[in-house]
Amino acid sequence: MEGERERAKDEIYGSWGSSFRYLFNFKAEMELRSPGSIVEVDTKITKGKVYFHRFFMALKPCVDGFHAGCRPYLSIDSTALNGKWNGHLAACTALDGHNWMFPLAFGFIEVEDEDNWTWFMTQLHRALGPISKLAICTDACKGLENAVKKVFPQAEQRECFRHLMQNFS
Repeated sequence: MEGERERAKDEIYGSWGSSFRYLFNFKAEMELRSPGSIVEVDTKITKGKVYFHRFFMALKPCVDGFHAGCRPYLSIDSTALNGKWNGHLAACTALDGHNWMFPLAFGFIEVEDEDNWTWFMTQLHRALGPISKLAICTDACKGLENAVKKVFPQAEQRECFRHLMQNFS
């Protein structure tokens, strides 16, 4: 019964392997339709096979909007994903002139560790370019904290008050 269900899903939605290959088509299409956008698909090789490792995307209009009308403030966090791929959805938002959240970039990382956060922050820095004055707000995750110090050493680091209170509880 389970095999039939998987075959039916593959028939309707496509296979897991083919969806991985579509990521590279998606990257090429985004770069064609939105020049200047940063779309990175990172892979790893295990036992001679290529596997998805992590993903990053910052659309050029979002980056331009940040530079044109947002405060020099970034909020970065991630949330766990549960499903066939158990990783984390990482996101970076800014604040616009009305104090509304302004989406800037997102990505998928396997785990919240220093290596993945450094990779994410490096892609973000590549998308934004140098910024002289910047405040970055994160949770207390050591990997993210260290990555911010490494990639944005001039930035003022702040800890999210909600996460701080949650840690006290």
